Amino acid sequence: FGLSNAKIVIVMPVVQISCDNLHGENYVYASCSNGCKNSECPLKKIPTYDSCPSQFPQRIGTYAKGNNHGDKPYLTLLTRKDKWYSNEHFPCNDNRKCLPFSKVCDLVSDCDDHSDEVRCTNHFRCASLDQFIPKTQKCDSYFNCLDLSDECNEECSKELLDSFSQKFIAWSFGSIAIICNVFALIKNSYSIAYLKGI
Repeated sequence: FGLSNAKIVIVMPVVQISCDNLHGENYVYASCSNGCKNSECPLKKIPTYDSCPSQFPQRIGTYAKGNNHGDKPYLTLLTRKDKWYSNEHFPCNDNRKCLPFSKVCDLVSDCDDHSDEVRCTNHFRCASLDQFIPKTQKCDSYFNCLDLSDECNEECSKELLDSFSQKFIAWSFGSIAIICNVFALIKNSYSIAYLKGI
């Protein structure tokens, strides 16, 4: 591919490790080389020559034959930057946008369909928002999701108020607040009725 006497060496662990704290290209390389415990490779779709047509106007195709496309040969997508060639592209599911591996599994959804984050096991997706947090922040007694789903879920099995005294105080203040608000509403209703009568 135009590389002259260049060697690129990626050192991978011999044993599988937890990849919960890896993100971006580190996570992609480790999980796709079977270096992660309980993680699958997020690269399910190989970018072909016709992937991401609006990107990479100076694209290069190479002939390939592989299992992902059956026995039919196809052209892969290569791009050139300076004197290096790269095929490190993640095609979003809609095939209109390709991302570098550094933007895959990095806690930020860069594809419109979130396909760069959905197959990643190193994060937790908040319930009601398109927000991702590191897996290590789930059930850690701190609210990281804006919708609180990282702590208030069945898997955490924690109560926010542990002791009876905390629950009693919370219920007491809540009840007092409700009673005060009811009295305020009644008083304001009489005031409005009085002003209408004037």
